[in-house]
Amino acid sequence: MDKELGPEGISAAVDPTEEEQEELNSLGSILKAKYTEYKDARDNIEDDWIEDLRAFMGQYDPDVLSKIQSKGDRSQVYVGLTRTKVLAAYSRITDLLFQPGQDFFSIEKTPISKQPVVERQLAEKAALEIQQAAEQVGTAGLEELVMARLQELTEEIEEETDRRVENMHQAILDQSKESNLEQKMKDAIMEQVIFGTGAMKAGTLKVEKDHMYMTNEEGVPELFIEEYPMPEMEAVSIFDLYPDPHATSVNDMRDIFRRHIISRTEFNALKDYPGFNVDLINECIEMNPEGNHDEAQHEIDRRNIANVNDSNTNTEKFEVLEFWGSLNGYDLQDAGIEFGDEDDLSMEYDANIWIVSGKVIKAQLNPLPGGVIPYFIFPYEKNPHAFWGTGVPRMMRDSQATMNAATRIYLDNVALSSGPMVEVNTDIMASGEDPTELYPWRVFLREGGDGNQPMVRFYQPQSNSPALVSVIELFRRFADETTALPSYTHGQTQSSLNRTATGISILMSNANIVLKSVIKNIDDFLTQPMIRSLYDWNMTWNQDKNVKSDMRIIAKGSTALIQKEVQSQRLLQFLSLINNPIDAQMVDREKLLTDIAKSLDIDPDEVIKSQEELMNEQALQQAILASQQGGEANQVPNGDGMVGPNARNGVPTPGGAGPVGNNGGLPT
Repeated sequence: MDKELGPEGISAAVDPTEEEQEELNSLGSILKAKYTEYKDARDNIEDDWIEDLRAFMGQYDPDVLSKIQSKGDRSQVYVGLTRTKVLAAYSRITDLLFQPGQDFFSIEKTPISKQPVVERQLAEKAALEIQQAAEQVGTAGLEELVMARLQELTEEIEEETDRRVENMHQAILDQSKESNLEQKMKDAIMEQVIFGTGAMKAGTLKVEKDHMYMTNEEGVPELFIEEYPMPEMEAVSIFDLYPDPHATSVNDMRDIFRRHIISRTEFNALKDYPGFNVDLINECIEMNPEGNHDEAQHEIDRRNIANVNDSNTNTEKFEVLEFWGSLNGYDLQDAGIEFGDEDDLSMEYDANIWIVSGKVIKAQLNPLPGGVIPYFIFPYEKNPHAFWGTGVPRMMRDSQATMNAATRIYLDNVALSSGPMVEVNTDIMASGEDPTELYPWRVFLREGGDGNQPMVRFYQPQSNSPALVSVIELFRRFADETTALPSYTHGQTQSSLNRTATGISILMSNANIVLKSVIKNIDDFLTQPMIRSLYDWNMTWNQDKNVKSDMRIIAKGSTALIQKEVQSQRLLQFLSLINNPIDAQMVDREKLLTDIAKSLDIDPDEVIKSQEELMNEQALQQAILASQQGGEANQVPNGDGMVGPNARNGVPTPGGAGPVGNNGGLPT
C-alpha cells in the first residue's frame, strides 16, 4: 500500500481498498469499545471536578441550593474563599515559573558528552590538516604535531558543542514564543490548581503557514503562502483526556484517548492532511449531516456553571477520537500499516489512530522517538495510588462548606435579631386598628377584653453573632492550613504581619513546603519531558544542523523557589546588620523593606507606608505636641503662687520676666 508523509511526519495508509476499509472499521470497533470502558471508569472523578469548578465559581450544587431555598426566605450567600485561594496559588506558581528576564528551563551538554557528528567532522578536518603538514615537517616532527592537533581538536569540540547547545536553546525559545507557550502553560496550570491535574500536548509535527507579499516579474506585489514545519504545543483540558484507567501515574500509562469536538468545517479540513481517509470522512458527513456529537453530562454541567446559552450546542459538531498507545501488530497490519518481514506481528507496537463513529480515518505508527505519548499530565498534589491529583478546592472542601453554612446562619441570625417580634391580642383591639402598622409614638385603641393581659408584647430574639463569627474564622484558618496558602500571602492583613521579619520569614518558609512539591511536580511531569520532546523534535525535523548535539534538559521552577527563599534570608540578614544609627543612614530603607516584602510574597503597598503617609503622621504628631506644650505654657504661677492664665500681648509676668510675645518668653 502506498504511503505518504502525514502531519505528524510518519508514513500513513492512504486510499484503502474495500477489503482494507472493512479491516479499518474492525480496528475502529475495538478502539471504540476501549474508549467506552475508559470513559465509564472516569465518571466518579468527573463529579469531583464539577464540584471543584462550582466551588471556584462560587456556586452551590443544585441539590444543595434547592434545600436552602426550601427553608423559605433564608440567606443564600456563598463565601468566595476557594476562588481567592485558587488565584493565590496560581499567581505564586506562575510568578515563580515565568520570572521576567529568566527562562523556566535550561539546556546543558551532558557530563560525558557524545558528539559523533561533531567529532567526525572536526576529526576529518584535523586529519587533512595533519596530512598536509606532514609533508613539510617530516616524520620527526609528526608525533609532536599530532599531539598538539589533538589538544586543539578537543578544545574545538568543546567550543562547537557549547555553540550548538546555545543554538538549540535559542531555537526552542523562538519556537515557544511563536507558539505562545507561556500562556498555554498558564492555562494548563489553572486547571491543575482547580481540578488537581493539568495537561499539555507537545512534540508532534504541525505545518504552519506564513503569509507574505513578494514582487513578481512585472513589479506587482503578490501574496505568497509559505508552509514550514513547527513543533506542536497546546494546552489540553483534562475533560477531553481518557487515560488508561488502570494507571496510577503517567509513567505506567499504557495508552490514552483524546476527544476532539470540532465543527463541520474543521472536520472537512482534515481531508487536506496526508494520511486521513477522505472517503470515510465524506461518509461520516453524509451519515451525520448535523454531526455525531452527543453532549456528555460534564459538558452540560460546565455550560450551566458558566451561564452559557445552551441553544444549538450540538449543531454540526463532530466527535473525533485520537488514540496513542500500544496495539497488536496484526490489528495494525489489518488497519493498513505495513511491516517488514523481520517484524513479529504478535508483538505490541506504539501507534497513533484517529477514529470517528467507530471508523478509522487515520492509522500510523508512533512517529516520536521511543514511542512516547505526546501528552504531559501533571498533578497539583500527587495521590500515591491514583492517577488524578488533588487541587485546592478539594483540599478545602469541608472548610468551604462549613464557612458557607455558618455565614448563612450568621446573616439569618443578624436579620432575625435586628428587631423585636410582636405579639398582638386582637380580641381587645379596637375595630379598624392595624396591628402590623408599627412606628414610634403609635397609639393603639382597646375595646373590652381582659384588662390584666397586655394588648401588645415584644420579644427580642437572641443574637449569636460572636459565636458564629468564631466558627467562620476557625474554618478560615483550617482552610489556610489544609491548602498551605496563608491569608497573608494573598493580601489579607492579619495580626501576624505585626510579628518580626524573622517570624514572617519562618511562616513563609512553612507555607512554601507544599508549594515546593507543586513546583517540583510541574518540573518533573511537565517542563522537563515537554522541553525534552521539543529537543527531540529539533533533532529530528530541524534542518539546521548547528542545533544538533548531545544535551540534557533542566527544569528551573523549584530552583527558582529555593533561590527566592535564599534571597529572602539574605535580605533579612542584611537588615539586621544595618540596624544601627551609622549604617542605617546610608541605606534606602524603604526600598530595602519593599524588596523584603516582595521576596516574602507580601504586597508592599499593603504593609509599607509611603513617604506622604509618613510626612502626614509626623506633621500630626508635631501639631499634637505643639498643642500640648502650648497648653502648659498658658498655665503659669501668679503672684500668690497659684496657677493662672499667662499674660499675653506683652503683659509682664510676675517675677520680673520679660514681656511675653509669641512664646511668652517660656521654653518650648
